[in-house]
Amino acid sequence: MSRITLTNSQGVLWARMDAVLGGQQALELEAAILEAASLGRIAVSVLDLSQVPAMDSCGVGALVRLQTALATKGRRLILANPVPAVADELRLRDLYAFFHISSDIRPEMDVNRLLLARDA
Repeated sequence: MSRITLTNSQGVLWARMDAVLGGQQALELEAAILEAASLGRIAVSVLDLSQVPAMDSCGVGALVRLQTALATKGRRLILANPVPAVADELRLRDLYAFFHISSDIRPEMDVNRLLLARDA
């Protein structure tokens, strides 16, 4: 049973996972977002991390590869609503600024508001 949900809202790919971001599931999430963004020619992908309680090194690696792959194609990845444990993991690895992270975005927001919303 997949714990990954992908939807298209106003031309933005919204991905959500409701499990620890690690191991095989991290690789599956990475592949699913890359495939959906490529097939749909979607410029902005949002990964909602509000239901991800923790992340391991496989999860961090998947996010870095995903960010890099999308950026090299001129696409954007936004990490949305990370729980404190996930945000802290990114900060500890000095990766928080590497990602576009926002703690208060929702699918009903238009693309311009999504791109402007960013944690300091």
